[in-house]
Amino acid sequence: MASRVSFTQIRLETELERCRAECQWDKMPMIIEQMQAARFHEDDDYGTLLTAEALLEECLQDNMDLLRRATPLREETQPRLSRAKGHLNTILSRGRLTPRYLNEALLLMAKVHYVQGRYWDAQGMCARVGLEELTLDDQPTYHLRLLAEAFVIKGLSLDHQTVSAVSRIRLLEREEESLSCYLRACDAALSFLQELDKTVTTPHAKTAKASLFPPLVDIDLGYFLQAALQSAYLCLLHRGHLAQGAHQLRRVLRVVESRGSQSFRKAAARKLAEVLLSSVSEDSYWPPLGPPPSAWLHREGAAASKDVIYPTVKPPQRYSMEGCFCPQDVVEEAVLLLLITESMASGDAVISRLPDQAEARQASLQDATSVYDLLTIGLARRGQYAMLSEVCMDTHKLQDTHIVMKV
Repeated sequence: MASRVSFTQIRLETELERCRAECQWDKMPMIIEQMQAARFHEDDDYGTLLTAEALLEECLQDNMDLLRRATPLREETQPRLSRAKGHLNTILSRGRLTPRYLNEALLLMAKVHYVQGRYWDAQGMCARVGLEELTLDDQPTYHLRLLAEAFVIKGLSLDHQTVSAVSRIRLLEREEESLSCYLRACDAALSFLQELDKTVTTPHAKTAKASLFPPLVDIDLGYFLQAALQSAYLCLLHRGHLAQGAHQLRRVLRVVESRGSQSFRKAAARKLAEVLLSSVSEDSYWPPLGPPPSAWLHREGAAASKDVIYPTVKPPQRYSMEGCFCPQDVVEEAVLLLLITESMASGDAVISRLPDQAEARQASLQDATSVYDLLTIGLARRGQYAMLSEVCMDTHKLQDTHIVMKV
């Protein structure tokens, strides 16, 4: 009986780890009930921790628009947030969790503080989290997600703090610290998506007979994972560090692709093409595999690229560059990026006429239109007017389809 109970506990905890990695929060309450019915973890608050996480993440999923606008969430209008915070306060006051799960509770509380606009408290919680323990090789996949979220929460919290009474030196130090957090968050998030792909696409020994190709699971990245992927290059570009922003975009596009990173790669490729066409001249262009020129770095107040100054804690796997085609000039690289992006945008285009798909249709039209606009600029510079006319025809077809669906 003991071995049977032990096997059941391992099965339930493995299933919980999988749900936490795949962000399937709706499935967690049923597994938590089974675990509590079997009287596992009676001496600690593990079940309460999982309940708090599921409540918090479902609340965040329903308030993505508010999070993007940096609008604080209020407990009075968000009952799940209030319940999650209550559970976490109880857990932290009791102190019955092991160090591993205590770190997870601290990070969840950092999320609560951040979404409530209490950025100083969020930064303090991140400082207490043992980030080094989340990078060990034998840790579950979802720890990489926690690591990426911890770094981006810390970076965003630093950027949101008021600077009226801060000296210029301290402000520069804070900007550097937040950027280092964003770079680490991006690499950790990309590593997480790669590891998650392995666990989802590799069949289990016991399920291999039943299904050689298990169904792929849709990955909802959520606000903090999306921020972890994008914040580094957006921060650099916002501060006017165009060369280092372009370098960061090239770095992430060389990462081995995973299912969860497809929409991010599409946005990153379009952004890189935009930067190249608008800010890099033919004479100042540098190859994709090389670091930014020293002249560019000197103008941006840096001696080396930021990824060299702030090495990653968990590097993602990158494609080998041996034998690969390498663009020779700025327009060639931009057009190549846009053609790849156009193919991805066409494949992801929403053509459903259902009323609840109206917003998705509009977003897909805007994505495709922005790519075609940039392609027009790039092809016109090369005098490729025949190809440009084909691009314009594709644009008109897409717009006509959108108009027909609206009618």
